[in-house]
Amino acid sequence: MSDREIELKLVCEPAELERLRRAPALSRMKSGRASGKHLHSVYFDTDDLALGDHGLALRLRRSGGACTQTLKTENGHSGEQTGALARDTGEYEARLPRGAAGPDLNKLPAGLKSRIQKLADGRPIAPRLVSDIRRTVHNLTTPQGDVIELALDKGALRAGKAKELPVSEIELELKEGSPESLYRLALDLNDIAALRVGFESKSERGFALLRPRTPAAVKAETLTLAPDATLEDVYATVLRHCLVHLTSNETATVEARLPEALHQMRVALRRARSALAVFRPAIGGGMADRLAEEAKWLANELGPARDFDVFVGEILAPVTPRDAGLSRLAARAAAAREEAWDRALAAIASRRYTRFLLEYGLFLAGRGWRVKRKAPRLARAFAVEALDRRLASVVKLGREIETLDLESRHELRKRLKKFRYALHFFSSLFGSDAAKPYVKHLSQLQDVFGGLNDVATAHLILDGPLAASDSAAAAARVFAWSEKRAAKDWKGALRLWRRFREADAFWRD
Repeated sequence: MSDREIELKLVCEPAELERLRRAPALSRMKSGRASGKHLHSVYFDTDDLALGDHGLALRLRRSGGACTQTLKTENGHSGEQTGALARDTGEYEARLPRGAAGPDLNKLPAGLKSRIQKLADGRPIAPRLVSDIRRTVHNLTTPQGDVIELALDKGALRAGKAKELPVSEIELELKEGSPESLYRLALDLNDIAALRVGFESKSERGFALLRPRTPAAVKAETLTLAPDATLEDVYATVLRHCLVHLTSNETATVEARLPEALHQMRVALRRARSALAVFRPAIGGGMADRLAEEAKWLANELGPARDFDVFVGEILAPVTPRDAGLSRLAARAAAAREEAWDRALAAIASRRYTRFLLEYGLFLAGRGWRVKRKAPRLARAFAVEALDRRLASVVKLGREIETLDLESRHELRKRLKKFRYALHFFSSLFGSDAAKPYVKHLSQLQDVFGGLNDVATAHLILDGPLAASDSAAAAARVFAWSEKRAAKDWKGALRLWRRFREADAFWRD
């Protein structure tokens, strides 16, 4: 039997799970009595986890006297209709004999059976992971009439004899109605207990016990839009793209404190704010403005950690020779960096962050925006106007580029960045070949502005949290080094600016 499953996963501490279990607000939505189950599931794969690597989870689940085989397909983030955070997966179930020792591939559709056999390539498909869960299930009816199955799961994942991972989570599965109802319910639950959005299935987390993953930062993927795409569809696609970019870097940021992953989270937030701003003349509304404000809050919470990463790794490290003053400065910077990272991770662990993600997902799932009456129907027409506006802002400030002071140069750098985000959003509407030369010139110009950012970061930190009389000499050396680099980079910027201004604006007929 094949089915489509739309679910939203939330994770929490066991105490928060108990808080939800007793919540009066939840009781008012319950339909019928709760059911309790002991779910013993065994996941099967090859020795190198080939099925899991290709988005397949094959399990046998025993509950009571029944044995059910399930194949889930398409792991990862879902499409725009479900708000990017909820998972939209294919699910193929079949009842097996009570004593079945392993899966029966003949119970699968021919195409999936063939795919699994090809991935296995003759290797045995054997038990690799055990999930042992106590589940309490409630059937809920929302005020809008949607039906949702709420499952409270507590237990453990086991891989091998010594590898175990506790499980404490909530699964919200849509049975009838709109995906928006999942987000509304999740927001209500987040008001009752401290929750976090879960992005991985049990099988994905369990298989990570068998093959630990190396955390990695994820850059934004290239956007591909149809030339005749509507303004509303492009708005949804761009905002979803930014949300996926943000959440794809959360694990590496939280679990590994990976500087580049945190940087990519901030880039994703800047891109989201830039998208909301660039579309605002034609589409938006109150919730769009709220999301922009919450993205700004989060970027500000992550900002000090990023500033100290840059300061320690890119500004302070190259300054030589080392002396006592520079060593003291480096020690204080390292300590301040840890504090800044603690602040960033606290923000990511907060209910406010969870609320931001859920409201963002709800906004996408329900298309909760307003299109202004005179807005163009097609995105391409709007993109021409939007890119012209962003370019005009850049050119206005850059007209006197040779005489700009340091503050104005830094402002020009920020305007170029916003313009580049807009180009990334819209360039595929006009054909990638037409956009490539222009984007290349802009990218080269932005790259040489790195020294300007170093000067701004050095002043922010050395005039602020690290200001101290016994480090004045060391600070002066750091300022001198960063300003020397900025002056060198600026010479390249003047040359590249002229090349950039000579390039054809590809979006104009």
